Amino acid sequence: MIEIAIVTLLCSLFIGLHLFSRHKSRLRLQAQTQIGITQLTAVLDLIQQLQRHRGLCASLSDDNRMEQQQLSREIDRLWQPLQVADYCGKPSRVRIQHQHWQQIRQNPENSFMPHSELIEKLLHELTEIADYCALTAENSLFDQEALWQNLIRRPHHAESLARLRGLGAKSAREGRCQASVRVQLQYLLQQMKSDPIANGKQMETERLVSEQILQPDQISIDPGMYFSQLSRLIDEQIQITRTHLQQL
Repeated sequence: MIEIAIVTLLCSLFIGLHLFSRHKSRLRLQAQTQIGITQLTAVLDLIQQLQRHRGLCASLSDDNRMEQQQLSREIDRLWQPLQVADYCGKPSRVRIQHQHWQQIRQNPENSFMPHSELIEKLLHELTEIADYCALTAENSLFDQEALWQNLIRRPHHAESLARLRGLGAKSAREGRCQASVRVQLQYLLQQMKSDPIANGKQMETERLVSEQILQPDQISIDPGMYFSQLSRLIDEQIQITRTHLQQL
C-alpha cells in the first residue's frame, strides 16, 4: 500500500509539474506574441510614413518642404521602437537601414530609389518578426492564410500603391509624364491586375492613374489632390493590416 501511495504521489507530482511547465510555456508564448504584434505595428507605422515622405520628396518644392521636414522629425521618432533590446527582427539590418534613413534625411531630393530600397528592407522585417514570435509557426493558433495575406501580401500591395502615388504626384507637379516614369507606372498597374489583394480596388486606381497621369498630354490634376486620393487607398490597406493584428 505504501508503494502504491508513493507511486501515485510521484505520478501526481509529475503531471502537476508537466501542466505547470505547459502553462509557463503558454504564458511566455503569449507574451512573445504580444511583443511581436506591438513591434509589427511599429514597423507598419514607420513604413507608412516613409512612403509618404518618399511621395513628398518625389515632387519637393517650397510649398511642401515644411511638411517634408516635419514628417522627417516624426520618422526619427518612429525608429525608436525598433532599436530596443528585445527587438524581434534583425537588429543589425535595422541599424544599417536607420543609417540609410539618415542619408535620405540629409539629401531628400531625388531620393525615390533610396526610399524604395529602405522600405523593401523594412517590409522584410515583418516576416522576420512574425517568424521569431511564432505567429507563422506550423502549430500556431492563428489562421495562417489570413495572417500571410494581411501581414505580408497586403503591405506589399500598399507599397505598389505608394509608388504610384509618388511617381504620379511628381508627374502632376511637372505637368507631364516623362517616358521613364510612364514605364514604371504602367508596370505597377500591370502587376496590380493579377493581385488578389486589390479586391476590385485596382480598377479605381487604374482609372485614376490612367485618366489623370498617363493619358493627358498636359496633366491638369492638382498634385495635392492626386496625392490625397492615392493616400486614401493606401491608408485603407494599412488599416486592414492593423485591424487584423489587433484581433490576434
